[in-house]
Amino acid sequence: MSRWLALALAIIAGSVAAFATAIAFVATVYGLLWIYVFGDNPWPAWVEPAMTALLFILAFGVGIAVAWIIWKRLIGRTIA
Repeated sequence: MSRWLALALAIIAGSVAAFATAIAFVATVYGLLWIYVFGDNPWPAWVEPAMTALLFILAFGVGIAVAWIIWKRLIGRTIA
């Protein structure tokens, strides 16, 4: 397998994993905050910027980690 194809596959898989993680994170955390913490009351102003930062850090980290794992496994099989 060529290195460019392995790189493309790693980036695509990392992006898909990051997107899935972002959706799960937003649904879970906002749901838990709504049900158990803030409810129907007005939410504090710090919640949205904090959640946006956490979402970016989590999704970026998961995407990089998955891409790196896939890259290493595919390059390990490459001959020459």
